[in-house]
This record gives sequence, C-alpha cells and structure tokens, in this order.
Amino acid sequence: MKTLIIPDWRVTEELWRKCFKEYLGDLYDELELRFLSLESDRSFRSKYTRIKEFAGDPSKVAAEIKDTEILVVQFAPVSEETIKAGKKLKLVACSRSTPVNVDLEAATEAGIPVIKGAGRNADSVADFTMGLLLSEVRHIARAFESVRNGTYTGYQGGAREKWRKSIPELKGKTMGIVGVGFIGVKLAERAKGFGLRLLGYDPYVSEEKMRDIDVEKTDLETLLKESDFISVTVRLTPETTGMIGKKEFDMMKETAILVNTSRGAVIDEDAMYAALKNKKIAGAALDVFVKEPITEDPDNKFIHMDNVTFTPHLAGPSDDMMYRGSCIIAEDIARFLKGEKMKNIMNPSVLPSE
Repeated sequence: MKTLIIPDWRVTEELWRKCFKEYLGDLYDELELRFLSLESDRSFRSKYTRIKEFAGDPSKVAAEIKDTEILVVQFAPVSEETIKAGKKLKLVACSRSTPVNVDLEAATEAGIPVIKGAGRNADSVADFTMGLLLSEVRHIARAFESVRNGTYTGYQGGAREKWRKSIPELKGKTMGIVGVGFIGVKLAERAKGFGLRLLGYDPYVSEEKMRDIDVEKTDLETLLKESDFISVTVRLTPETTGMIGKKEFDMMKETAILVNTSRGAVIDEDAMYAALKNKKIAGAALDVFVKEPITEDPDNKFIHMDNVTFTPHLAGPSDDMMYRGSCIIAEDIARFLKGEKMKNIMNPSVLPSE
C-alpha cells in the first residue's frame, strides 16, 4: 500500500521507520514507503482557516499526494486541497493528540478516516503541569531571575522580596482538575504523591472512573470555591472556549493559584488579568496564551506581573512523547491493514456501520 510519510525535526524518518517495524511486523513489507521533506515554514498559516498550528506549504503536500493511499504526518498540513487531490487516499494519520493541522471536515466529506496519537502527550503535560505549579508556588523562576539579574535581597536588613509574601506547601491542600481525560488522569497520579486532595470536574467522565483514581467528582462551582490549586487540562472546543471567566474567578479563593496547560482561549484573559492584578487570586502558571507564540507578542500583559509564571507552550513536547505518538499511529495502521477496528479514529462516521 502506497504510504507517504512527512517527517520533521521532532519525528524523523528514522523514528517513523522504527515504530512501523516494531508495531507492524510482517505488515511493514506491505507498505511502499515514501518520505517527503518539507520545510518548517509557518508563513502559510494566515492563508488557511480550517487548519492551524502547522509547518510547511500545504500546496506542496497536495502536489505530492499523487497515488498515495495512506498519508502520515505530525505537523505537516493536510488541507482541503490535499484531501481533494488524494484520489486514492484511504487513511490520514496524524501523530498529534489533537490534529488541528488536518482538515477533518474535508476528510469526513470525502469518506476518509483520520486517526490521531491520542494521549501521546499525557505524561509530558502532567509532568510539566506539576513543574509549573511548583515553580509558581515556591517562586522558583522568580528567585532564579532575581539572583541572575542581581536584585535578590533575601533577608538582608529585614528586607524581603514582595513576591515572597506567601509560600504555601502542597501537602494537605486541595487541587481541582478541570478536565479529567488522558492528561487529567496522569496529573492526578502525580498530585497524589504530593499529598493533595483531588477534586475533578468533567461532565464526560463518570464518578466511578474518578473514584478509581482517588478524585472526587464535583461540579465546576464547588471545585473553584474549594481548590487551592486549579489545573485546566481540557481540549479547546466551542463548549470550553472562555469557560473560565470573571464569574469563575470571583468564585476562587484569594489564595488560589491557576495553572493552564490546555489552550489559551479556554480562559478569558482579560478577566484573569484583572483577577491577578487586583489580587483576587494569588497567582497563575501559564504555558498557553490566546496569541502565540508569546515571543512575538510584545503586548502580552502577563509577562511583567510578579504573580505569574509563564512558559512558551512547552508542556507537550518530549523525546518520549514523540516516540509514543508515532507508535500509537503505527498500531492503528496495523489494525487498518488487518481490517480491524482502529482505536483512535476521529471521524468514525465514515466507517461502515457494523
């Protein structure tokens, strides 16, 4: 089966071959592999509305699709143009957990299944979330920067940095997890090790499943009112866009710290800024923003706040995550070749009804 794979600097040709050989076994020889080198160019993003967060020229992918039956990507764009040009296309595989670089609507209209690397970054994001929380709670990033730039005073002459007013510990406190999916579950595993009481809000996860991971299922209002630390780990959908706004910030404790490693648009940034500036909450640890990359946004109003720890959307990537995502895809392609049901399909409506 003719397969076009578009590697990049993170998921290389070598890594794709390794995963395919490991998980396809004898089926590996049934694939006629072709690899396409695509420049990591982001300048095309503004020209497309149905795909985003991609790197490369969509028209080049469309021109190379030819007789391809299986298309495999990570960050490469799969536009409507590509879907229409792929007359023999039978499957699109994207190793990302949320393939926003694939035009799912176009693929569905064409009857082409799309599979993803579901949960590939759960461990990575959970690790990073705990790291961000600790950095904000214990002022790690601010302490590092103050020592490096020579402004740290410590206790000399009774002086103390204003950002050290509060230094809470984690043990015995309550963490609220908003979104108890792949990442939320992994986060709960780590948070338990710090002696935290865990609350969870997710209308799509049962009380029984939460109980199995020692998380108390509750409504959002209760979670916001009772939590000392609040972690947002939901997917960005029309339902979750702006789900944390002024009303929600007003429910939080003045000592609360908010961590966001999902997407910037999940939180109303104006409301968050007001809550942080007016000390309605104690702090925030943010890996994501509405306007990204943060390095290209000189007007970002959170950068100079002394109660915010921020990073430039780094929670997901790790060496292990890249390998794991590719292997998840390889497993599902093996199922596809065997005529078995794929586990990580995004548009199951295109499959024949059983």
